[in-house]
This record gives sequence, structure tokens and C-alpha cells, in this order.
Amino acid sequence: MSNILVLAGGSVKGAFQAGVIKALMEKGYRPDAIYGVSAGSLNAAYFVNQIGLQALAGEPISFAQAAQDLWDFWETRITQPDCLSKPFTIFQLGWSALTKRFKGLVSTEPLRLLIEDVISIRNLHASPIGLKIGAVNIMDGNMHYIDHSHDEFLTYLMASSAVPILMPVVKIKGEDRRSYLDGGLRDVAPLKKAVEDGGKNIVCIACHMESIEGGSFDSGDLLALVDRVMDIAVNEILNADIREVMSMNQHLKIRAIRPPQPLTIDIQKFNKMDIRRLLELGYSVGQEIEL
Repeated sequence: MSNILVLAGGSVKGAFQAGVIKALMEKGYRPDAIYGVSAGSLNAAYFVNQIGLQALAGEPISFAQAAQDLWDFWETRITQPDCLSKPFTIFQLGWSALTKRFKGLVSTEPLRLLIEDVISIRNLHASPIGLKIGAVNIMDGNMHYIDHSHDEFLTYLMASSAVPILMPVVKIKGEDRRSYLDGGLRDVAPLKKAVEDGGKNIVCIACHMESIEGGSFDSGDLLALVDRVMDIAVNEILNADIREVMSMNQHLKIRAIRPPQPLTIDIQKFNKMDIRRLLELGYSVGQEIEL
């Protein structure tokens, strides 16, 4: 696999990635594999799923159509916070803390149902495009990557998107030793994994600028505070990973695509117009890219 598309984490800012992907595919970009973490893992899995769906239908493979499907997925299926999660009540949070059964600040049942509705293991297996996603095992702290051949792929997909504290820990087959959270804790963008697997021409689409700037948030709002802290940590890890990979091998061709301005969106109050704004910004940025 020489051409690898790397999709970084970014929560609902992942809509920006979908816009960039649409523009790149219309320009003729064709990855051999897609690697993702967090929101990037969801985008990667959905795109590969749509390619597999085309293959099973006996249709000519159209990357542009799969990218349009991804755009439509964000625009029609992720239109408000309730599409992804549902906040627990104060009573539920207090009881879970007292009984040492804390399961995050929100329930991710809506996300689980959404994933099961739009992604099929059969479609993924039929796709000629490789796929890898990453999550962190919080018991040993190690990053763990799997491809779609794993029988627990959809569970790992949930884990890869599980923002620490905000969302519950995901246990594979209920085993404590296999407890996972958002891969962005260790690898915001799986660049090093792409290089290890033989990637020579790597395109990375990130959801964060090189520096944190602008915007405001209520530090007394726990959900907003968690989101801001994650943004800062993600930004630093991403910058370090990009610098390291770009300096490790002069024969690699790496293009990092990042937003030209902060992607401001309230994870608790966003609507379809917010998603559309990020999609269109991503598409505009992608149209300016020369590959």
C-alpha cells in the first residue's frame, strides 16, 4: 500500500474532513487504504463501506460517489447532538459516581445504533480499499490498531470515538483488560502507523490548525471544558506527530491538510447548518489542494 489517506480525530469537526475528501476524490485522488482515529475512524469506515457497497452491487467503483455519500451522511444523519449521544441526568451521574460505576457524562447509545445502521461488515470485506482504525487500551496505555477483518471491528470503532470522561469506556467482549478509549489519546493522526505499513504517499486531513487560537467557552460547563482540554491536547500531539514523520524519511511524500481557521462548533448545541458550514469549508480547502 503506497497511497494512504490518514484521517485525524476531531469529534464533530470531522464534517470538515468529509468536505475535503469530497473535493480530493473529485480531483481524482485514489487511496489504497484509509487509516483513521476518532472521528477520522468513522469517516474512514463509512467511506470504505460505500466502496464495498458499490463492489457488491457490481457497479464501477466511484470514489467521487463514495465521497458524496459521506457528505450526505454528515448532512442528513449527524444534524444535532442527540444523533450521537444523550446526556445523563444529574441523578444518574451522581449515582454512578457514588456506586463507582461511572460511564461517562453522556450515553453513546445513539452513536452505536447509527454505526450499526450505516456500516456493514459485509460491505467492508467487499471493499478493495484497505482500512485501519486505532484506539487506546487504558489498562496498559498502548495504541491498538485493527482492520475490518477483526470480528469486533464495530466495537473498536465505538472505542476509537469514545472521548475520555465525556463518553464511557468501551470494553471488548466485556473484558476489563480490553478497555478502550479514543485513539487520539496517543495517536491523533495514525501517520506513524501508515509509514510502518509501507505508505510512501500520505495525505493527512486534520481538524485542527497548527496553533490553538480564537474562540471562547464557558470553563464552568463541564462538557465544554472537556472538549476544550481535548482540543489543546489533540493539537499538541498532532503537531508533534506531523513534525516527526515529516523529518524521519526524505523519500516520503506527506501532505498535511489543515483548516485555515479554528473549526468552532458547540458539541452540545450544533445543528445542521453548523455541519453544512464545516462541510463547505472543507470542500473549499480541498479544492485548493494540488496533489
